Order: sequence, then structure tokens, then C-alpha cells
Amino acid sequence: MKIGFYSCMSGMPWGGSEELWFRAAQRIQAQDHNIAINYKWWPETASQLLQLQQAGADIWFRNTPKSYFETQKDKIKKLFSSNGTSHSWLENAKPDAVLVTLGYHPDRIPVADECLARKIPYAINVQCASSFFFIHSDQLDKYRKWYQGATKVLFVSPENQLKLENNIAVKLDNAEIVANPFNVDHDAKPNWPTDDTVMKIACVGRIHFQSKGQDLIVDVMKENKWRDRAIEITFYGHDQGQRRQLEDLITLHGLQDRLKLGGFVDNVEEIWESNHALLLPSRYEGAPLVVIESMLCGRMPIVTDIGRNKELIDDGQSGFIAAGPTVELLDDAMERAWNARDQWKQIGQLAATHIRDRYPVDPVQEFADQILSLTTQPTSSAKVPSTAK
Repeated sequence: MKIGFYSCMSGMPWGGSEELWFRAAQRIQAQDHNIAINYKWWPETASQLLQLQQAGADIWFRNTPKSYFETQKDKIKKLFSSNGTSHSWLENAKPDAVLVTLGYHPDRIPVADECLARKIPYAINVQCASSFFFIHSDQLDKYRKWYQGATKVLFVSPENQLKLENNIAVKLDNAEIVANPFNVDHDAKPNWPTDDTVMKIACVGRIHFQSKGQDLIVDVMKENKWRDRAIEITFYGHDQGQRRQLEDLITLHGLQDRLKLGGFVDNVEEIWESNHALLLPSRYEGAPLVVIESMLCGRMPIVTDIGRNKELIDDGQSGFIAAGPTVELLDDAMERAWNARDQWKQIGQLAATHIRDRYPVDPVQEFADQILSLTTQPTSSAKVPSTAK
């Protein structure tokens, strides 16, 4: 069989939303199936795409730079085309089924129209949804058609499913929940930090206030009670727009001895060799992998109630959950955690047990099997409402 992978990633050459389909594609290749990929062109091709290509994948790059004459030829073609849309990828790749991956729920999915027209079964994997962006009513029929026409809509958390359904005001009977792959060994057991005189906490994630909420940590830590406590928080992750603001906020409030920047660390387990807990005050997420990874490594998470956090963490037992991403609610969760600081190691051990009971050992193979099953199921065009355009 041939499986098509269409990534809607457009903001950067590669991101966490790509890991699940990438690893599943590798498994599918290993089972002697062919794959074809449609991906936005970047000056430097992501190493993951090169790995798939070297293993035999066909890759079509969209939005490639064109010469003036090529651009004029395309304009002329569109003038004489019925709808001005190029179908060259599906026409040439001829996949038996297609997986479309969205990094964020507002991403547009015109490839779904092409799949429906050709009766190619497709699934949509939504890696993140939030309440910060609502689809305009003028676009509702399009989005409903794309989602209801899918054989499966694969969410990484029930919370994200609810947000998307509220956004398009439709109950998706074709929805399923999937799990993302983690980047530590399933049996990881890093040593507990040797220094317990200062409680060290890691905030792991791209430095992006809108999603990860690092600014909330600064607002909590500038209060006098936290300045007087033996606590140190280190921010790990790539800059995605707010590193300069974060550095300047730390300096502005004189918190250099409490808040540090640790940069990006390839080996996640190394982070937990020197930190006692995770702090992640996200404003929105799909299902943050750092929560799963910290728990697998025996470190308790202090997080907001987003994604799958409440499903994976028992508040006050295997971690601490802030009811929402506000300074007051985060301060409350951190205060409860601080009062239990003598038990952090034991809480982390319980977190390690809970996550192994509640999260699949091999989410990649489960996902690969779901993709391959698309080829045995009929297209879902019958589900599309007659009002959809």
C-alpha cells in the first residue's frame, strides 16, 4: 500500500507536532509499505524528512521558490483551470490513504477536498487546539466538511476534541484519541539530584508566552515570599519569540538568582538529573510530552489544567494542578507543592507508577496501525452535511 502524509506545518521547518507522523511513517516503511509526503519547502530540509527520503519516501515540497517565467506559467494555468487548484501531488502520488497533520486547529485543510473528490480515505491528526482562536462563521461549512468528511479525526486529548467541536459547533462521531511518542526510555530512572538544599525546578518547553506561559512564573516569583525561599527555576527550550522578554523580565525584577535559562538540551533525561520537579503553566497545549517524560523520570509535575494533565496526574498525590493559567491559581499550586517539598521524591515515584499505568508503552505503533487501517475503510463523504460548501 501507499500512504500519503500531508503536514500543515508552516511556521518553522520542524516541530513537536511532526514527531508522531514521522515515527509512524518509519514504522510503515519498515512494514514494506510506500509513503509519499507533502511538506512546505524550507531552505534547509529537516533531517527527519531526509531520513524518510533515504528510506524510499517520495517527497513533494509545496511553495518552492519559482522563477519569474514559472510564476507566469502558473498564473496562466489558473486562468484556464476550473477552480485554480493544483492536484499534482495526489495525481502523481496516488496514495491509498492520506494522513493530514495539523499543528494548530485553525490550519486550513484544502487537501481534504481533493481526497473527497477522489474518494481517498483520509484522517486528520489535530496536535493542538485552544480557545484563543475561533473559526469565523464564513468558514464554518468548509471546516465542517473537512472534519466530518474524514474517516477519522485523531486528537491527542479529549480536552482538545471538545475545544475543536465547540469551535465548529459540531459533534464529531469519527473522533478518536491518540498518544504522542515520548523522548526518554520507558524504563528511565535518572538519579535524584544530590543537592537538596535548594529545590530545583525545570520549566521545559519552547520560550513562547502565549502557549507555555513562562511570564506567569516571573509574576509569581517576584513576590517576596518566593524571593525568600530556597528555590531555583531553570527554563529549557528553544526561543520561539519571547526569550528576550523573558531575560529582560528576570533582570527587571532582580530575579537572576532564582530564574535561569538553560537553553535547549537534546538528552531530556539529563534535565532530570539536576532537577526535582517540572513546572509548566501552559495557556494551551495538545498533550505536553514534557509532562509524560518528567513523570517517567520520577519527577512530579506542577501544571495547569490543559490537555491530558488531569487524566494523567492525581492532584496533590502525583503532582499539582492549577485550575487555570493565572498568577493566582499558579501561585496556589506552587504553594501546595512547596508545603510538600519534603515528599517530592516520593511524589515523583508515584508519578512514575501512574504514568506507566495510564499511558501506552508504544504509541507510535498504535498510531501506525490506525493509519494503515484507513485503507480498509470506506471514505466518509456520506457524513458531509448538504449545507457544507
